[in-house]
Amino acid sequence: MDIKQLITFRTLAQEKNYMKTSEKLSYAPSTLAKHIRSLEDELQVQLVEYRNGKIELTYDGKRFMRYADEMLSVYFKLQYEFDQTKSTIGTIRVAGGELMVGFAFGDFFAAVEKTQPELTLQVNAICCARVPEWLNQNEVDIGFVQMLNTQESEGQQIVPLFQERLCLMTSPNHRLAQQEEVHLGDLNRENFSYTYEDCCFTDEFRRCLAQNGARPASELFLGSIHAVINTAKDDNRICLIPYVCVPKVRQMGLVQLNWIDPFVIYDVILIQKGVYRSTGINHLIDQAKAYAAQVKKDPETSQIQLL
Repeated sequence: MDIKQLITFRTLAQEKNYMKTSEKLSYAPSTLAKHIRSLEDELQVQLVEYRNGKIELTYDGKRFMRYADEMLSVYFKLQYEFDQTKSTIGTIRVAGGELMVGFAFGDFFAAVEKTQPELTLQVNAICCARVPEWLNQNEVDIGFVQMLNTQESEGQQIVPLFQERLCLMTSPNHRLAQQEEVHLGDLNRENFSYTYEDCCFTDEFRRCLAQNGARPASELFLGSIHAVINTAKDDNRICLIPYVCVPKVRQMGLVQLNWIDPFVIYDVILIQKGVYRSTGINHLIDQAKAYAAQVKKDPETSQIQLL
């Protein structure tokens, strides 16, 4: 067996489809099939099978995956240590939702770059739901995202930071701004602004609205959180803001509705399983945990729950 076969095996296990694996690794599907057959012939077991229209690991495939992850981890570590021309030395590529990397952890990233001039952070603001794909495709080294749960996928490991709640914010002139309690049912025929339709908490919030018989009068999906805040302020629209971001958004002219229905989200770090993590990345994770502890001490954001 060789490294290419191991990478094919792990990627196929993640993608569960030869065509997607082909696109990701730039190998012909027939070449990928040969990689898998070579492994199966060498081990004298079946590693993958078709089930319910997709490729799944067999019992022996799951057993082998543990060893494949270990071997690839050692390979990537060796590659990192000896490839001194590697362009990413001193650079950590980060991706995350704009509310996460720009608002919740914006001060953190600024402080890291200020205090560690030898380290370059390349921070990309994208939809949280797209970060796992960027990690799988090696577009970034680490993700900072907000999720509905802390359940790990086959490809990514989760480093939990803290639990918080989702909040609703709008213009001070909105009819609900002074209401003592706001429930989901009170949001019927309201106008909303969101960032992305595939954002995990946006999708879940819209589902909760429907379950409570609330139908929006209109919805805008604007991508940029700054555009969302501006339309909320100018057009009396309602937007979704994680609790730790509320103080900054309040400074931008919005007020928080007294929404009392519980809606929990989790702020976490995502890293690719089986890939060697540099000392710099491990240190960044430790610093992020310490920063979360500082957020907990701030009176304005003290209601978070450290994980």
